[in-house]
Amino acid sequence: MASGGHGESMLRQVLIGFAAAVVIILIIVWLVTGGVGKTIEVAQNIFKPFTSLVSGGPSEGFRLPWQPTVVVQGPALPNDPVDAGASDTGGGEVQDPASDLSAAQREYDALQAQINEAKTFGNPSPYRGQVFIVQGGGPAKSGANEYVGIQAEQGNATPVDITAWSLQSALTGIRAFIPRGVDTFMLGAVNAQVDIYLNPGASALLSSGSSPVGTSFRENLCTGYLGSMQTFSPPLAARCPSPSETLPETPDNLRTYGDECFNYVQQLSSCTFPLSPPRSVYPACRIFIANHLSYNGCVQDNKYKTGFAQNSWRIYLGAGGELWRNTHDIVRLLDKEGRTVDVIMY
Repeated sequence: MASGGHGESMLRQVLIGFAAAVVIILIIVWLVTGGVGKTIEVAQNIFKPFTSLVSGGPSEGFRLPWQPTVVVQGPALPNDPVDAGASDTGGGEVQDPASDLSAAQREYDALQAQINEAKTFGNPSPYRGQVFIVQGGGPAKSGANEYVGIQAEQGNATPVDITAWSLQSALTGIRAFIPRGVDTFMLGAVNAQVDIYLNPGASALLSSGSSPVGTSFRENLCTGYLGSMQTFSPPLAARCPSPSETLPETPDNLRTYGDECFNYVQQLSSCTFPLSPPRSVYPACRIFIANHLSYNGCVQDNKYKTGFAQNSWRIYLGAGGELWRNTHDIVRLLDKEGRTVDVIMY
């Protein structure tokens, strides 16, 4: 019996030692896996479902069988992939990188074009849009004479003073200025020089050379007579009162000047000054022709009539040389301050 009691005592000691070893191992594992903090976290997770039930909302880790799954989705980050088939509920538009690049390129090209235009045009004048270079009339060249046409906008409220304006080649820098001119030119007289004003819709032909009559002038109803005595480039329009209109066939005129005078006058062209009338005409007829069928005579007869003064000027810059290149140049029309009114490229 003594040996049986001793065996039981040994077994109990072994079990106690094994239990102690297990406890020590569990304590070591507990310490390695987080110790007190992990235990608190596990305890909190255990009580979360009950806390959620009390507060009325489901927890992320605990869901009752009849509660649906709720997926919480935050805003997409810039690098997140975008579903091409998804609809845009925010009213925005998904941008295509290729279209963004194309739009940026177009904006850059437009800006570059504006910069190039500014370099070509120069500093804009306040008269920009009020006076412009006539594209069909310039720049051009006739023999040694260069010329360009300009015109005032029809809608201008007032006449524009273009005196001291200039033409300049943007490539060579050569510049010639617009002088003063004569409003009603007379041959053989001292003509008063005035500033040149372009009325709304009026035009001017700017020639690089010198004037055949010594000055710039406003064209009128009789200007065509000047072209029969001097060479103008481009030619002056032959729009003068006809000789028959100047010498109407009336009984008094027939008695004064004779039939031969009328026969001769009716053969004459407009704007032509006859130098050698036939000897058969009366002396009175010769005197009439000399006094009326000429530039000065035409001016005296018509200067007070409506429409005598034309809405065009012949302006001579007197440059004494070429103002612009024969090919590929940029010609600017500049105001008194040197600001660009208009420009033409060719």
